[in-house]
Amino acid sequence: MINKTVEAQHRAAVCPGTAPADMRRAGRTSCDEYPFASTYEGGTTLPAAQREITWVKVQENKPQGGRITAWRGQLHVMDHDPFYAIA
Repeated sequence: MINKTVEAQHRAAVCPGTAPADMRRAGRTSCDEYPFASTYEGGTTLPAAQREITWVKVQENKPQGGRITAWRGQLHVMDHDPFYAIA
């Protein structure tokens, strides 16, 4: 999806403003969401049972987002192209 406004809305819909206290103590303050906020399935589009968030370190989450963006460019994944993420 190429709409940055909707991407931000997706992220805000599933990621609380701050990490829980135990995650902050562990240095895990960055919300990592799946499906990705940058996809049409992101945010609350899917039922809660089909989405997940976890708290990770910022230095892990930021490069990961960059790798996903680079992957899309390298493989010429266009808006509305289907793809699978295997975790």
